[in-house]
Amino acid sequence: MIATVGFPVSPEQSSDEGPIRVLIADGQALMRHGIRALLDLSGGFEVVAEAGNVNEVTQHVASVQVDVALIEMELPGGGVFEVLKHRTRLKSAVKVLVAGTRTAEPQLLPLLAASACGMILKEGAAATVIGGIREVHRTSFFVAPDISRKVIDRWHRTPARPGSWAQPGVAQLSNREREMLTCIGAGMANREIASHLSISVKTVEAHKSHIATKLGLRGAVDLVRFATREQWGVGQSPLAQSSPIL
Repeated sequence: MIATVGFPVSPEQSSDEGPIRVLIADGQALMRHGIRALLDLSGGFEVVAEAGNVNEVTQHVASVQVDVALIEMELPGGGVFEVLKHRTRLKSAVKVLVAGTRTAEPQLLPLLAASACGMILKEGAAATVIGGIREVHRTSFFVAPDISRKVIDRWHRTPARPGSWAQPGVAQLSNREREMLTCIGAGMANREIASHLSISVKTVEAHKSHIATKLGLRGAVDLVRFATREQWGVGQSPLAQSSPIL
């Protein structure tokens, strides 16, 4: 949940260009309404649409003028990566800022490679939400300061190159496939991954094969090497973590 208690929100006058037009997309109405209230209180924003799933986001982006879309990482209907695919097909200029949890930190680099403008944490401060939207509108980039520094450092160290986070295959992975790649990078065996994701070992093996194909890798061994080299799962201990509701 975005932390708002004790945070003094100073109203900001709209610029000559008018308020920043924002779309809020989250599977929980309470979260959407809370962010809307925060932006209304701050001033300088106009919430032009709310969405509870990917399909609603796509409809709004096609029909409403949006400057910045604040989208939940695990938005119902396919998640933010599905939104980014639709955005590309629609040739939309809307700037996407992702709201995720700490368990989503390893996906920051693939998100940036897929044309997202940055990430904030859902459990972060209200000031970060406000500042993040403004910064994305102004510069097309913002990563919350409370997101792991080593993740951001890796983004600056890693240019686009074969096998890197920016390769096209990574952007085509589903949320479940990215989660599995994080588990692989964290050194988990097939049985551990199966238990962690509540699926069978055979399903894990099938997913690995699909991921390897999408990434242009020859098999499971190359997939492990890729996940290790690209530091998927760095700083993560999937078996000891669970995603918060908000």
